[in-house]
Amino acid sequence: MQVDLKNRVAIITGATSGIGRATALLFAENGASVVVDGIDVEGGSLVVEEIRSAGGRAIFFKADVGNADETRALAEKAIEEFGRIDILVNNAGVNISIDQRGPIHEFPDAMWEKIMNIDLDGIYYCSKAVLQSMTKNGSGKIINISSIVGVVPLRNQCAFAAAKAGVIHLTKAMAIELASFGINVNVICPGSIMIPKVMDSMYADGRYEGIISHIPMKKPGTPLDIANAALYLASDEASYVTGAVHVVDGGWTCGFARDW
Repeated sequence: MQVDLKNRVAIITGATSGIGRATALLFAENGASVVVDGIDVEGGSLVVEEIRSAGGRAIFFKADVGNADETRALAEKAIEEFGRIDILVNNAGVNISIDQRGPIHEFPDAMWEKIMNIDLDGIYYCSKAVLQSMTKNGSGKIINISSIVGVVPLRNQCAFAAAKAGVIHLTKAMAIELASFGINVNVICPGSIMIPKVMDSMYADGRYEGIISHIPMKKPGTPLDIANAALYLASDEASYVTGAVHVVDGGWTCGFARDW
């Protein structure tokens, strides 16, 4: 997919690998200057190097999205380096590993707090940090990454389900509040996407066929599938789209796909 993002500045959180990395590379390929955010300095530096080697503009900035001070510093660095902020992709997120999952009465409080802080608070903090620039410009695109678990909860993931459902409603609230400033806010809900963490958890120990049986398209998605959806939402072609929930899951949440 090709759109015109020349002269646009994008901050992408959690951009050192997976969906964030794919989004950073695709946005840069389409002309955007990219601020790669993450806590993995080595991974972030490699993404920046890849963008620059292809002729793009990018910098890495290490910021914990769950820390309001660090997100403000992230926005300030973007403005210092590139002069403005046009696009924010709130991609950073965490979940509990499969071997740690369990029902709510056994769920660890520390993990609840960590997931809420990064997956939900992080979107709140990062969005607030960029809005001074966007409201001044009279335009902007904020793209939040939720999950199909925010649409249809899966068992033993109470914190992730609650946080990702919160992201969907936060997106809609932001869309209502920010439309008058020329700012579009939308959310993408990925299904099963082939990234290392998913491969090591969901598809490990012979689980592949069982998970694929729930997906009508009979295959997992790729980070590029989500990056392409984000690219559309960041483009001028999506200028009349705001408050929308974009589910990219191969049909998983359409209904029962298994044979009975």
